[in-house]
Amino acid sequence: TMAMIAYKCPDIEVVVLDIAQARIDQWNSDKLPIYEPGLDEIVFEARGRNLFFSIDVEKHVGEADIIFISVNTPTKVRGVGAGAAADL
Repeated sequence: TMAMIAYKCPDIEVVVLDIAQARIDQWNSDKLPIYEPGLDEIVFEARGRNLFFSIDVEKHVGEADIIFISVNTPTKVRGVGAGAAADL
């Protein structure tokens, strides 16, 4: 959701936060930590322009106009994306 907001609204700065440095490192790499069809292209297009990934919760929450909270979604155990994609 945050990647799509950043992609479609380039004038809005979007910061995705996590307390796990390893997870943030994955979001800032060429191998994203989750699989959704087309997500990598969207992230690669917006990342560094107006989409950022950080563990600095205090700084970015303090500066935020809007805060979106995401919760864990079960991961698919079979089919395309098994082990990586959300089981919606």
